[in-house]
Amino acid sequence: MSDVTFQHAEYVKNLPYWQKLDDVCEGEDAVKAKGEKYLPMPNAHDKSPANKSAYEAYLTRAVFYEVTGTTLNSLVGAAFATDPSFKFPPELAHLERNANGAGLSTYQLAQNGIRHLLKHYRCALYVDYPDVPPARNLAEFKAQKAYPMIHLLNALDVVNWDSVMIDNQKKLCLVVIREFKSERGADGFSKTEQEQYRVLRLEQEGNGEYIYSVQVYTKGEKGNWVGGEKKFPTDYNGNFWTYIPFTFVGAIDNSEEIKKPPLLPLANLNL
Repeated sequence: MSDVTFQHAEYVKNLPYWQKLDDVCEGEDAVKAKGEKYLPMPNAHDKSPANKSAYEAYLTRAVFYEVTGTTLNSLVGAAFATDPSFKFPPELAHLERNANGAGLSTYQLAQNGIRHLLKHYRCALYVDYPDVPPARNLAEFKAQKAYPMIHLLNALDVVNWDSVMIDNQKKLCLVVIREFKSERGADGFSKTEQEQYRVLRLEQEGNGEYIYSVQVYTKGEKGNWVGGEKKFPTDYNGNFWTYIPFTFVGAIDNSEEIKKPPLLPLANLNL
């Protein structure tokens, strides 16, 4: 029986490519840490301690030229050789200095997005808004300090998705995002990361209209995934959203289709 961790067939197909490129672009230490995955053991049938020691020495002496990672950094630099121009209405001026709520500007998010596209040929943008009552006027809106944020998602973190035709338009009706939530220990210093899944849905109401919902799944005491309270975000007028504020980003178009990463041939040659 499948659960919220179910992975889309295209995700499963492309995941090994993305992981390979992440390792190769990270450099020699990451590649060597995978051992036989990238550097097969000579005489693999020989399970003796002597052969194992010989392989460890072989792995230590192996040289990995970090050509792919250097190429990636150079291409990102070339793309931003001329500073891009961003234009925001006054209500969204905060995006220029803090677009994602973690201090990254729109410029920095764009740089990270190009990096994802070169490595994975894919990333995603998700717009979120704090859960606050609708503002009655501009002054109340400013007092809430509830600014919309843009989240840039790695291709590896969008594990499942689906679409539906609504009024002759294809719209996303399901997006499952893998997240990691940090929790500080009782000692006040240690920290652990808990995996959770954020599910974005477009749900049909009784009147035939579709509205956007968000639900977070966490692991229960028995190890099963438990869905939290389902929320139905509204805009500043208090109206429900009729679409999921999420889009895939590709090098050519923003469709769901996944293509081979442009740096994959170089990574294969590098290995």
